Amino acid sequence: MQSVRNLNIGKKLGLGFGAVTVLMLLLAAFAMVRISGVTDAFNKQHQVQLQKLAPLYVAREALAQTGLAARNALIFSDEASAQKELAILDEQKEIYLAALAELAPRFGSDANFKKVETGLLAMAEELKRPRRYRNEKDMAAYGKFLVEECSPLRRQIVTDIDVVLNQVLAENARATQKTEGILEESMKFVLGLAAIALMVSVAIAVMITRGLLRQLGGEPTYAVTIAGKIAQGDLATDIVTRPEDRSSLLYALKAMRDNLASIVREVRIGTDTMAASSSDIALGNSDLSSRTEQQAFALEKTNAEMLKLTETVQLNADNAQQASQLAVSASQIATHGGTLVEQVIATMESIDASSRKIVEIIAVIDGIAFQTNILALNAAVEAARAGEQGRGFAVVAAEVRSLSQRSASAAREIKTLINDSVGRIEAGSVLVSEAGATMEKVVASVRRVTDVVAEISIAGQEQSAGISAVSRAVTEMDQGTQQNAALVEQASAAADSLRDQADKLSRLVQTFVLADASAYETMVMHNSAIPALASNDGSSSGVKRLSHG
Repeated sequence: MQSVRNLNIGKKLGLGFGAVTVLMLLLAAFAMVRISGVTDAFNKQHQVQLQKLAPLYVAREALAQTGLAARNALIFSDEASAQKELAILDEQKEIYLAALAELAPRFGSDANFKKVETGLLAMAEELKRPRRYRNEKDMAAYGKFLVEECSPLRRQIVTDIDVVLNQVLAENARATQKTEGILEESMKFVLGLAAIALMVSVAIAVMITRGLLRQLGGEPTYAVTIAGKIAQGDLATDIVTRPEDRSSLLYALKAMRDNLASIVREVRIGTDTMAASSSDIALGNSDLSSRTEQQAFALEKTNAEMLKLTETVQLNADNAQQASQLAVSASQIATHGGTLVEQVIATMESIDASSRKIVEIIAVIDGIAFQTNILALNAAVEAARAGEQGRGFAVVAAEVRSLSQRSASAAREIKTLINDSVGRIEAGSVLVSEAGATMEKVVASVRRVTDVVAEISIAGQEQSAGISAVSRAVTEMDQGTQQNAALVEQASAAADSLRDQADKLSRLVQTFVLADASAYETMVMHNSAIPALASNDGSSSGVKRLSHG
């Protein structure tokens, strides 16, 4: 029960209506079951009526019609009329035989029905005789048959049919009585279940109503009235709640009223203080805006000077870069010259070596010419000894001696020239070696100059980059100062807007009606006087601090 009380309104209503719905569904289900039972009983009764009563009535009526047709066939003297009645007899006989065939499986082995079945079958055999009597013109036998045999048998069959009819009607009456009993029981049960549903619904309604009143704390109209007054700003209205009430809507409204009244009091004090403080903020922002503009102007000048210095340093860096490039080019040229001198030295040394080999070859040629001269001299001596026979050989020897002397003379001249050339080549090699050493010194000096100029160029570039960074920093400081100036102006505008909003908020808060308004006004005047004095002192000191800053 306690858990049901803790449910919210929606769940309680859902639970209540759900219970009522379940009861109604149970009532409807039982009614449907009972109606189904009554319907089954009625269907059975109707089935009995259709399947048993109707064929029995048909058989009895057809049996009666056979009696009338047999009598008329005896009475009518006209043969055609008599034959017509006999045809009716046969037709009615077939009708009750068909009804009998329909009833046989429905009654089964019922003794009373067996009597009816036996009588009707016997009557069917007997009804063949009227046509024979008529055809034989034996009217006396025909009349005796109708009176003594056919009529007693028909009466007995009708009596047996009435017994079966009464039996079926009794079954029908019992079924009707059973149906009425089921209907009566159903009505009683439905009424009882309806009474239970009514009591449960009333109990649920009472429980939900009490729960709602307990959660609301009173009548809903009273809660609506209190909420309307609070919505209109009347926070002085007294809210009546039960002494033990700590969780109802009215109790929550009362707590909300008290908290809202406290908040409104604090907001009133805060708005007055905020209005006084916003004036001080606006004054300080105005002074800060003026000094920020001055700082921005000074930064603009500094930025312009830094731009000029940056251009000058950049020009020096460019010149140092060009000098570095020229020094690198000169170093490359000197290095190339040193390489060429080394190649010349190598060539001179090769020429010197070749000249020395030529001198050696000339010495060999000179030795060969000397030996040839000796051989020619010996040949001339031998030719002179030979006399006339060696004269031709002497001439040849003289020519060979002359050629060898000339070759020796030419070889000595070439040797002299080669020796002279070798001396000069040696002197040139010495000079070229000295030139190569000097060129190496020049290359080393040019490299040192290139390194120095490169360091100067790098230093100039670093200096230019540093000054550019300083210039960018100054530019950013200038932009930041300008943005600060804009922000200060915005802050000043925001302070003015804040003061306006504080005044507007103060006017809005004044619309609330509080219970202790006079005490509150005294407190507000006291609290507003203190911030005003503080703002007068603080504003001047704040301006001084801003000016010093």
